[in-house]
Amino acid sequence: MNLNQGKLPITALRIRIRRYRRVKRKKAEADAIRRKIMARVGKRLERWVSDGKYRIDYGPMDRILEELGLTSDELSYFCARRFGMSFLSWRKELRIEDAKRMLLEFPETPACKIGQSLGISDKSNFRHQFKSSTGMTPSEWRKNHLK
Repeated sequence: MNLNQGKLPITALRIRIRRYRRVKRKKAEADAIRRKIMARVGKRLERWVSDGKYRIDYGPMDRILEELGLTSDELSYFCARRFGMSFLSWRKELRIEDAKRMLLEFPETPACKIGQSLGISDKSNFRHQFKSSTGMTPSEWRKNHLK
């Protein structure tokens, strides 16, 4: 019996264990980085929403990223994980929820003015976004819910 043959399986096993530990350590480090990113993005978005900045028409997405101090990848990752949708879809839903509340609180205010106050300056765009989200135009929604 050759002694070298007996040592090979143990050495191979040690190598595999080291690789496994290294991979496990890298995964744990990556998970920690993801948690930090999620916390940081969450805090910034929370402040952004509480300040009502989601109502501002920023124009290009770069301006929003600059305002938040985030990268596109960070924001996309966060929104996909937390909300299950893109950032723009999430912001649209925030605006529509605000529009619903305002349509009931201010029944004499024209729907287009409410849309403008939410950063949607084009009347037809507001109507389209509202209808795609609720299935009704703002005026129809107001009539049905003011009863």
